[in-house]
Amino acid sequence: MPVFTVDVGTTPKRILSVNPKRIAFMIINDSGYDVYVGFNKDVSTSGVNKGVVIAANGGCWAYEYHKGELWAVASGSAEITIVESTEGE
Repeated sequence: MPVFTVDVGTTPKRILSVNPKRIAFMIINDSGYDVYVGFNKDVSTSGVNKGVVIAANGGCWAYEYHKGELWAVASGSAEITIVESTEGE
C-alpha cells in the first residue's frame, strides 16, 4: 500500500493520477493550512469550484472507488500524506 507526501500550494496541483486499479485512498493534512480537494484542475478554495475541505492540523478524507485524477489547492504552503490502496496488494 503506497504512502507518500505531496506539497500543495495556492495553485491547483494534481495529487493522484488516473489509476484503474485504485480501490480507495486517504489524505491526511498535518499542515497549518486547510487543503481543498477536487476531481479536476479547476478546484479552488472558494466559489463554485470549492473543493472538499481537509482541515489543517490533522484533517483527513477517505474515498472509495474513484479511479480518476484528484487535484488539490491549499490556503498556504501545505504538505499532505496520501495512502492509496490498489487491487492486488
